Amino acid sequence: MMLFLLLCLITAGLVIEVIQKRVLKIKDPDIHELWTELEKEEWYIVLINDTQLKEWITLEKQSGLLKDPYYVRKIMDSEGHREGFINYIKNKTK
Repeated sequence: MMLFLLLCLITAGLVIEVIQKRVLKIKDPDIHELWTELEKEEWYIVLINDTQLKEWITLEKQSGLLKDPYYVRKIMDSEGHREGFINYIKNKTK
């Protein structure tokens, strides 16, 4: 019984995903476009000007938090997420 419910949930999730991508043409955000937007942000420019922080930010782009397009959108839109990211990067340089 539980296995049947699990299979139904997985099937429903797949159907919803297919409808979003094929019928509604909803695309995942492009990370390179988001990085371009991020590089125009004033607070990001201040961070990049510090050489130590710049090294960590480039590492985050390669294999860290800034590789996730949804997280990049969150730190651009939400001041709380932005402050958390700034503190995270500054703490890594210590």
